Amino acid sequence: MRELPKILFVAATESDALQFTSRLENPRTYRQKVGLVHGGIWHRTSAKCLITGHNPDATAAALREAITVDKPLAVVSIGFGSALSSALGVGDVVVGVNFLNAIGLGSQYRPVALPASVQEMMRRVVRSVPGIRGLLGSIVTVFDPVHEPAEKLALFSKTQADVVDQSAIAIANIAEDERIPFVVARSIFDLSDERVPELERYVREQGKLSTTRIIGKLAVNPTRIFALRDLVGRAKLCRERLEVFTEAFWHALLEGRQQKEFREDSAEPETSRRRVDE
Repeated sequence: MRELPKILFVAATESDALQFTSRLENPRTYRQKVGLVHGGIWHRTSAKCLITGHNPDATAAALREAITVDKPLAVVSIGFGSALSSALGVGDVVVGVNFLNAIGLGSQYRPVALPASVQEMMRRVVRSVPGIRGLLGSIVTVFDPVHEPAEKLALFSKTQADVVDQSAIAIANIAEDERIPFVVARSIFDLSDERVPELERYVREQGKLSTTRIIGKLAVNPTRIFALRDLVGRAKLCRERLEVFTEAFWHALLEGRQQKEFREDSAEPETSRRRVDE
């Protein structure tokens, strides 16, 4: 079998990528100039996952450098997002096909739309997995997180985006500039009409929760344990759904590659026969 596509995964936090990185064989974690990197073997091929943080400009710089170093054939961004559309539920996976910029003054990221052929491929992928509610949609990127329902409603009214995050537009711009195919998938962590508790940020950024640190945070207000339990459950669900989507995407990518190889191999004997006849 010919060499498999080299894919670079990108996630804002270790928690976002935990389900993926925990399944790497021969795992290793190290810091490069681009940031924290998890490496290992995934589906019998070398894989890397770049942890960028939530800042869109830092994400863009890290991804550009990683592309220069690793020269991947595709970029896959996985992570959590906040729903702006009231039609979305916790754990739904939204695959970005339109990327919008609401970062604010001075931001130069341009809107990006995936080509129709790529959109159709992603539509087939999300339809192929019965275990998740997947759909294609628009993702708008902001600099500061949006927590209040009123803020979410205002942003939805302005952009009509389905999901808000803090990195998608940067990833879309860099990947398009470098002419590298890319996929951005966001699993819904909080709904459009929810104000998530303060602990949300802690849960989303910690790949593995420390019991000592949890107890310390809950000591001031023990009733928070109920909110924490719900948030941890949401994070786990989001990671599981992203893993299911990633597996489906990988199989679709391999299937497309194998079909291409089959067509190329099938053409070779015919070419050889023509040369003999000549």
